[in-house]
Amino acid sequence: MEIITETDYRDRMEKEVVPFLKKHRHSGFFCPDNGQDKIYYESYRKEDAKGVIAMVHGFSESAEKYVEMIYYFFQAGYQVYIMDQRGHGRSARGQEDLSLVHIDRFEQYLSDLDYLATEVADREDKGLPRYLYAHSMGGGIGAAFMEWHPSVFEGAVLSSPMIRPLTGGIPLGIARGIAEIQVMLGKGATYVPGHHAYRGDETFETSAATSAERYEYYAGKRRSQPNFQTNGASYSWLREAARMSKYILNKENCGKIVGKVLVFQAEQEDYVDKGAQEIFTGQVKSARMVPMPGTKHEIYMSDDSHMRVYVEEILDFLEK
Repeated sequence: MEIITETDYRDRMEKEVVPFLKKHRHSGFFCPDNGQDKIYYESYRKEDAKGVIAMVHGFSESAEKYVEMIYYFFQAGYQVYIMDQRGHGRSARGQEDLSLVHIDRFEQYLSDLDYLATEVADREDKGLPRYLYAHSMGGGIGAAFMEWHPSVFEGAVLSSPMIRPLTGGIPLGIARGIAEIQVMLGKGATYVPGHHAYRGDETFETSAATSAERYEYYAGKRRSQPNFQTNGASYSWLREAARMSKYILNKENCGKIVGKVLVFQAEQEDYVDKGAQEIFTGQVKSARMVPMPGTKHEIYMSDDSHMRVYVEEILDFLEK
């Protein structure tokens, strides 16, 4: 697979990738569990596809950030489905503050993914094998989903998965306790300490990417579109992230996973617990860890040399 190089990245994305995908993109909304909350999704369908890939983005991201990866998967012969997760992008929000990432129960994330994979994708591409690609928070959701609903996906790629979030040196159990108290006090939709509304002062140097071109391409969209400016977690989100982590790392739950799982681990990781990734991988018999030296949390926004390794490893895994 030829990757889009940093040398002419923006030019090729705007003149080649985006117009190509636009021809194949269908977008719309679905309402899981017959509810009122609308979840935005995109699908990229093609004739003679070899399989379906459902993509789940990470904390404070959107489907728009994954245009390059969508392009690779589609070019490799897969149908692609991706949604803006609940509380992100163009999907339903539980509050007016577009910067706040908020959720009442992490099971809502699982329900949304279930609907995307078993209702939307299955209705349009019935009979094709289904695979999962998920990053960070999406990787945690993907891991929990594979335990909760093991028969849906034949394989999963978890990129820097949030098996356990990092909480600034405070043990997760204590952080969860604090969050529980704040939720009981009616402050569940309040920013946790250290988190705040989007200010537009992010820089590549402090980012989770190692490719300035890839970073700036999405950062520009984020600066100009308020729906892409999700930025900080609520106390309720923190409580649910801790609950989800406990669920994922339960040894019995890990034993329920039957599909093959590929776990990518960034060397310079500042957002999620690498030790928890290793525990999870060790407890899932069908899982394999792929360390990625020289990368940061957003491995899919790495420099060209690492992107080649990353994309080829993923496509080889899916082929096998």
